Amino acid sequence: MKTEYIILIIGMIILSLLMGGCSVKWQPIVDPRVGENYTEITRDILECKELTKPIKNKCLTKPYWECNQKEEALRICLANRGHSVLN
Repeated sequence: MKTEYIILIIGMIILSLLMGGCSVKWQPIVDPRVGENYTEITRDILECKELTKPIKNKCLTKPYWECNQKEEALRICLANRGHSVLN
């Protein structure tokens, strides 16, 4: 009986690790027709990602349980540079 629980727990841990490995990293979707500087989208995304790396545990516009801090900061950074982020 005890070994059944251990096997079940190990199986759940392995399953959760496999599911976490399949998650897709968030990428901003920017509408190039809205902003005036659409030729700078790639550079601005890279610069904003670099600028938002040190941000931890700060949710800017949503409750903490609904917010991914780095995504929100990246979205704000791109919006401040004149880009329209759709997601």
